[in-house]
Amino acid sequence: MQGRQLPRKRMPPMVVFRYFVLAIIVLALLFGYQASALYTDWLWFQELRQPEVFSTRILASIKLFLGFGLLFFIVFYFNLWLAQSLNSQYVPPLGLGDGRAYLGQVARKLTRGISLGASVLLAVVMGANAAAHWDSYLQFTHGGTFGVADPIFNQDVGYYVFRLPFISYLLSFALITLGITAAGVAAVYYSARAVEFLANTVPTLEVYVRRHILAVLGIFAFFYALDYWLARYDLLYSDNGVFFGAGYTDVHIRLPAIVLQMAAMLLTSGLCFLNIWKGRPFRLPLVGLALWAIVSGLGMGVLPGITQRFTVIPNQFNMEKPYIAHDLKFTQRAYGVDRVVEKPFEASGNLTAATVASDRPTIDNIRLWDWPQLGMVYTAKQALKTYYRFSLPASAMNTSGGYNIDVDRYRVRGRYRQVMLAARELYTAGLPESAQTWQNQHLQYTHGYGAVMSPVDRVDAEGLPEYLLGQIPVRAASPELNIERPQIYFGELTNDYVFAGTQQTEFDYPSGEGSKETHYTGAGGIPLGGELARFAWSIRLADANMLLSSDLKADSRILFRRNVRDRVQSLAPFLAWDNDPYLVVDRGRLFWLLDGYTLTGRYPYAKPYGGSSVAGEDSQDFNYIRNAVKAVVDAYDGTVTLYVADKADPIARTWGRIFPGLLQPLDKMPESLRAHIRYPEDLFRIQRDVYRLYHITDPRVYYGKEDAWEVPVDPTPPGEGSFTQGAQQSRMLPYYVIMRLPGEQREEFLMMTPFTPLNAQNIAAWMCAKCDPDDYGQLFVYRFPRGSNINGPGQIIAQIKSQPEVSQYQTLMGQQGSRLSFGNLLVIPIDATLLYAVPVYIQASGAGSATIPQIKQVILATGDKVVMRSTLDQAVVALVGGGDEVAEQNQTGARPTNQTTQTGARSTAPKSIPDLLKRASQAYQGARQKQQEYNKSLDDLGAALRDLQQSLSKPGIRP
Repeated sequence: MQGRQLPRKRMPPMVVFRYFVLAIIVLALLFGYQASALYTDWLWFQELRQPEVFSTRILASIKLFLGFGLLFFIVFYFNLWLAQSLNSQYVPPLGLGDGRAYLGQVARKLTRGISLGASVLLAVVMGANAAAHWDSYLQFTHGGTFGVADPIFNQDVGYYVFRLPFISYLLSFALITLGITAAGVAAVYYSARAVEFLANTVPTLEVYVRRHILAVLGIFAFFYALDYWLARYDLLYSDNGVFFGAGYTDVHIRLPAIVLQMAAMLLTSGLCFLNIWKGRPFRLPLVGLALWAIVSGLGMGVLPGITQRFTVIPNQFNMEKPYIAHDLKFTQRAYGVDRVVEKPFEASGNLTAATVASDRPTIDNIRLWDWPQLGMVYTAKQALKTYYRFSLPASAMNTSGGYNIDVDRYRVRGRYRQVMLAARELYTAGLPESAQTWQNQHLQYTHGYGAVMSPVDRVDAEGLPEYLLGQIPVRAASPELNIERPQIYFGELTNDYVFAGTQQTEFDYPSGEGSKETHYTGAGGIPLGGELARFAWSIRLADANMLLSSDLKADSRILFRRNVRDRVQSLAPFLAWDNDPYLVVDRGRLFWLLDGYTLTGRYPYAKPYGGSSVAGEDSQDFNYIRNAVKAVVDAYDGTVTLYVADKADPIARTWGRIFPGLLQPLDKMPESLRAHIRYPEDLFRIQRDVYRLYHITDPRVYYGKEDAWEVPVDPTPPGEGSFTQGAQQSRMLPYYVIMRLPGEQREEFLMMTPFTPLNAQNIAAWMCAKCDPDDYGQLFVYRFPRGSNINGPGQIIAQIKSQPEVSQYQTLMGQQGSRLSFGNLLVIPIDATLLYAVPVYIQASGAGSATIPQIKQVILATGDKVVMRSTLDQAVVALVGGGDEVAEQNQTGARPTNQTTQTGARSTAPKSIPDLLKRASQAYQGARQKQQEYNKSLDDLGAALRDLQQSLSKPGIRP
């Protein structure tokens, strides 16, 4: 008689509700942050008016997630289901007993229960991994060609850059999927026979088990064979020591061996399927694997080693010559140094007065101020408050003594002037600890204020820089430099979010009358809106105060991603970004300009540039780079505009097709801003490192490294008081100059660097990149005659240190309690001569001394002549033959330029060019001294007026 079933108990409603709430909490913990990040990112892209960039990336990621996740689920779950279905036909052997038979049934039921959950979980993991490849997928679907084919397989470079990465991912996905599937199938079949193992019997594989496993292994072997087909292309990136790329052994031994490995694996795949119906279990596939192992051992191990050792090395150059030529050609193309124009440079020796007169703009723009020293001066004289900084961000390369000072050029009163410029950024950590409250840091202290600018060559009577911009409120020395919007809401130190349009007023700047306040009126920021948006932001930022503060309103704005590098990186993550954003004053506003690079490590035969810190990212190897994009970020409202700087770059063109409207043509950049684009230092440093060897075009010369160059060791590293030769010293940094190139008609803004022969100190060549818009990016190298012995930086500094005048001056300063240090040595070609310039800084030493360096001397050298004078103009006059008498006159200003005799007769005007130069220099120095006295008087008058105003404003004091 059948037993009566008991009625099922229903779960109480409160229990159901609790489980529901628990499920919501679990989902919120698992996916709440991701959901809030997705939503707030969407709002941020809308702020930048680039929602299509966000939607394109998200849609591509969703396609990959669903497509690859579903594909994995189908393959994996189908095979598990098939194995379980076949297992249902399995009859356990007799004699196991009831207990063990029951354990077998439990194991099979557990396997069926786990299969679906495991399939879903693994599908999510595989889909998420696929979604991370959205960039290679979009390049695969939109990529074009380079118009250059590799010399071995005759494939366009675009195939390796745009298509091969995603094809390689497809194959790796197939192999991983099949490998996991094979393991899952084996686990299912094992669960059906586990009891037999427990019974210490030797299980036998059923026919259906063998067939299923062989089918999976056969498909795996087929895709593994396809992977060998792609592995052929890896030979193009071989490191052969002497050169980079496929060599003789690679082409003649390894390439055929890879083809044979592929054939052996295809044979193994076929034998797997054949073994399903014929032959002893797994015997035929093992034969194929044995053949594959033999081919791999001989073709990829033994034969290449024998060929390289006994055939190639004894005749290396002759056998590798065509492959060395490939390396030279493709590396030069990949780094853009194939466009370098080389010219001879005959150094004639000393400067003449005529040369100086014709190249006066070059002389007037010699940079005397260096970053570490100028940064200390700016901090002491222009920071004004502890919460203002001129510092580099912590993540930036420390190439300027830790100070964030940029070099640029401006038209000031009609003159083309090289200047140094720094943003006065807010540093809330500099507030008193008691003032570092949530309201202060996020609602009131929201922005930096103004900028400081000084000419690179000007020094006042105290040895300090002259300012074109400075003070608070900002004062400009010329109308072209007026700043109407000095507030800096977006910068390099602005790493935290702030709110604008709140119930609180914002601190603007300090003044003698008390703190000035302001309200943000820019277009930047994201409206907080309703409670849902505020809740999402609070999760994203882990800030509960957003929900509790009564100062925030619905129309309040959150300024998010205010760091300019983080801002452009988030908008265009497919680009690498230069380490040095630089500030520009234009049309009364402040803008940040950033250089974006397209990189790839897939350019055939091009040597990788390893360990680069482009964009401040972790070290990465790449072998192709272009400065393809210029980004402009408004320092007040955060507007970002990306401009295409290299229309010929295939990678930039591809991204332009992927994100229409994101990259604007460079000619749409305002002309006043385009006048400030400059060749980026990161790119120039990479190109000069490559060009040290790859200026060689003859494979034989390259093979022997007969004409190799190197970047000279910096003979005056920051903080060093004397020159000490050492292997640990850093190399000279490239530097910007305004100068007239030999044979050119006008002065230009350039970036320069010298070269010396490998393991030698004399100058071999100097390299420059043009920065002005008309000829932007043109690279020149001026080569000295082979065998010439023109002094290099180290030799010049040694020569300077050996001068009695310099040595005595250093001793004298040390006795007076001061510390002497040299600035950066500049090597500047003028006409057919090399001019060496180095400033001398004096700084008080000892505990409690002021740490404000002053320029007290300028040293100039050319040929075998070295002069040291208190000003640049005096040093120039002394160098070209003015002598001590003229230098003394310039120093004291005692004698006017045009003297009148006691009888009133005018002295005879000098006729020669040296005399004219002396006259001009004397007049200039006299005017400069009077101007400095006038400016000092004005400063004293201003200070007295401010003191008087503050005194009158105090209680109890009446005028």
